[in-house]
Amino acid sequence: MASPLVSCQCEQGVCECQVDVFQPEREKIVRFLIEEKGYHPEEIKLLVPLIVEIPGKRLYTKADIVVELEGRPAICIRLNEGSVVSRERGTIAAARLLNPDAPPPICVQTNGQEYSILDTYTKKSLGQRLEDLPRREEMLKILKEKKPRSLSPKQIEAEQKILFFYDGIG
Repeated sequence: MASPLVSCQCEQGVCECQVDVFQPEREKIVRFLIEEKGYHPEEIKLLVPLIVEIPGKRLYTKADIVVELEGRPAICIRLNEGSVVSRERGTIAAARLLNPDAPPPICVQTNGQEYSILDTYTKKSLGQRLEDLPRREEMLKILKEKKPRSLSPKQIEAEQKILFFYDGIG
C-alpha cells in the first residue's frame, strides 16, 4: 500500500510529498536504543541518504536509523512495509554500502511490528526482537573484535545492483 500524498511547500513551490508513515516507529526505536540499550542521542543518525548508481540509472534511498560508534557505523536499521524476511537482502546491501570500507556489523529490517536482526557480513540471523540488539557496551566490544571487512569494487557493484532491485524496482 502506497503512502498517502499531501501538499507541501518547498523551494520549487507546492508539490506532492509522501507522508512519513514510519516516523512513529522510527521514534519508538530511537527511544528504545537510548533508554534500554544505552546509546547516546548523538550516536543515532536518522534518514541517512544512500545513492546507488548502476549504468544509466541512479537511485536515491536511505537507511532509516544508523548507530555510529567511534566514527564507524555499528547498526543500520531500515523500515519498509510488508514482509520483513523478503526485504532482508536489500537491507544487508544498504548496510554494506553505508561504508564499504567498514560496514556496520549488524543490520535490522523491520516493518514496525516484526524485526529481523542480521549479521551484515554472514547474513545470519541474530534475533527477531529489538531486545536482541546488543547494548552499547557490547557493541563497542563487537566493533573491536570484528575487524571491518571492506568490500572490493566487484562486491560494491553487486551490492548496488541488489539494493537497486529491492528499492528501485521491488
